[in-house]
Amino acid sequence: MNTGEGKKKDLYIVIGIVLAIIVLLATFFVVGKSVAVAEVSISEDEKVTVEYGSSWQDPGAEGKYTFPVLSFLDVEQKAETSDSVDTKKIGEQKITYSFDHWGKHSEATRSVTVVDTTGPEITLETKTDYYTKPNTEYEEEGFKAIDAHDGDVTEKVVRTVEKDKVIYTATDSFGNQTTVERKIPYDDRVAPEITLEGGEEIEWLLATPFTDSFSATDDVDGDITDRVKITGSVDIYAIGDYKLEYEVTDSYNNKTKAERTVHVISKNDSEEKYVYLTFDDGPYKYTERLLDILDKYDVKATFFVTAWYGYPEMIGEEFRRGHSVGVHTYHHKYDDIYSSDEAFWADFENIQALIEEQTGQRTKIMRFPGGSSNEISKKYNDGIMTRLVEQVEAKGYTYFDWNVESGDAGGTSDSKIVTQNIIEQIEERSHSIVLCHDVKEYTVDAIEDVIVFCLKNGYTLLPLTENSPTAHHRVNN
Repeated sequence: MNTGEGKKKDLYIVIGIVLAIIVLLATFFVVGKSVAVAEVSISEDEKVTVEYGSSWQDPGAEGKYTFPVLSFLDVEQKAETSDSVDTKKIGEQKITYSFDHWGKHSEATRSVTVVDTTGPEITLETKTDYYTKPNTEYEEEGFKAIDAHDGDVTEKVVRTVEKDKVIYTATDSFGNQTTVERKIPYDDRVAPEITLEGGEEIEWLLATPFTDSFSATDDVDGDITDRVKITGSVDIYAIGDYKLEYEVTDSYNNKTKAERTVHVISKNDSEEKYVYLTFDDGPYKYTERLLDILDKYDVKATFFVTAWYGYPEMIGEEFRRGHSVGVHTYHHKYDDIYSSDEAFWADFENIQALIEEQTGQRTKIMRFPGGSSNEISKKYNDGIMTRLVEQVEAKGYTYFDWNVESGDAGGTSDSKIVTQNIIEQIEERSHSIVLCHDVKEYTVDAIEDVIVFCLKNGYTLLPLTENSPTAHHRVNN
């Protein structure tokens, strides 16, 4: 049985135990505090380098209080410092961190070195719409160089020009160097000049070889006459006004245009007499001799050609010697040519293709087989000539009949009569388009006398072009 005495005894035991624990804890605390440690640890490198003029960001340090045995009494917190780094001051500086807790004190020091490793900053000025003309010296737009330590070092900048760029180099007192480049804005905004010798309007004598005279110069490229492109042409064998357009582009794509009007005139409009010698149905074996006769007197004529007799190379020779070449017919078969509109144009394109093959170009002039007044076409297609005349003109071709007949198409085979026929008829008019055939030997024999007569009597002999006056017959079908 638990008596009162027993209860007291138990209480005293508990009190004794508690007091023993308190004494023990007090002993541990007093003894532990005497051996506790406070220390400061640098959170990063003890030696730090920072750039001159930068913003100082203190990485800090950690303070720690360590209590032996009773670890729950340990403390960790940021160490304190009142020091800072002057980044405007080159050299080593010290930062001291301290930590205090329960009478324990600890310090640590960080070494901070302020250095200048950054070169000056170079700023290039640019002017609006500025450029340098090629082959001229670049005129500086402006620049500045500012160093964080040395300040304005613009005067120390070394400037070097290399081809299409300028190199700027700045060095500060610590040997730090900065280099920037400027692309030189080369440009040419001045267009070339075209000079038309004789002016924008000139007169040119009929049948006189046209020689154009002009020049083009550029402030950068110099003489660029060889780059001039000309549009238009002058028909020296037809009186009229001809526009020439000139265009030249320099190396910087500046373009200049000019125009000139050439007035082709006769020596005396009231007295001038013109003869156009035309030859149908060839070329043939007599054609080359005819060309030689024309060359002898420097006379140009017109050949309305076929493929009837062959000799296609003579078409090219006629063209190379400066004569006009026109379409006549490919095979001269009336029953086929005038059987239909389509048949006519098929024949037309066949001979046109041969002309282009031999001369390198298509022709704009033509003569209908039998002339526009022929009536034989009625046998094969009623009204075809009326339609073809309209079609030819609509397609941009010029057709020529004649107003002087040599008579060599069946009227005579005597060269003297051919000569007489031609001379008698040309004396009656100021503009004569003479029908001849270079497939007739007697006609070729007659031509030299015709030429001599014309030259002695003030006639101008010309080839036909699309601009020449025409001789049109009355269309009979």
